[in-house]
Amino acid sequence: MRPRCPDCEARMITTAVSDGPEGLEQRTFECAQCGHTETRTMAYDPLKSNAVGWLESELRRPK
Repeated sequence: MRPRCPDCEARMITTAVSDGPEGLEQRTFECAQCGHTETRTMAYDPLKSNAVGWLESELRRPK
């Protein structure tokens, strides 16, 4: 999830991820357009990460 900047509405990029309370993580986002930064506490669920699509796809390494 890439939130939009509250100042200029551009998509923000993740610049840091750190452990938070149990089952949560702290993510710091920065806007490449205006430089606004913010940190959000989010639920950590590895099954909802972008990697799941690759793991469940038909793509396989060559044999």
